[in-house]
Order: sequence, then C-alpha cells, then structure tokens
Amino acid sequence: MLSGNMLRVLQMLSEGDMTLKKLRKSTRLSEKMLESIINALKEKEYISVEGDLAKITEHGKEVVKKSQL
Repeated sequence: MLSGNMLRVLQMLSEGDMTLKKLRKSTRLSEKMLESIINALKEKEYISVEGDLAKITEHGKEVVKKSQL
C-alpha cells in the first residue's frame, strides 16, 4: 500500500517526466521527505531516475490506474 504522498508523486509523474526540483516545488514536500519517497518508489520499480529527471515506469502506471478505480 502506498502512502498518499507516494501516490501523489506517482500521479504527477504519470502526467510527464519531472525534475526532482520541480517535483519538490509542486508537492511542497521537504527535500528529505521527497528523497525518501523517491527512494521507496525506485525500490518498488515504480519510477526511474536518470540524473535529475524522474520518470514513471510501466509498473508505476499500472499502480496509478488501479488507484483511480
């Protein structure tokens, strides 16, 4: 089960790739909190991060779809 903030980050990324800086501004989460969420989502293979750019994976897209049912 994903926390509300994790799901929010996934939903934002489902609309398009975002830099970590833009994600932090958009979510208004602290740097530490966002870092923790990003790491958890990467471990679950819901997102990938290349440099400073976060992207949702196909697995992550499935999770977002299921959450919207």
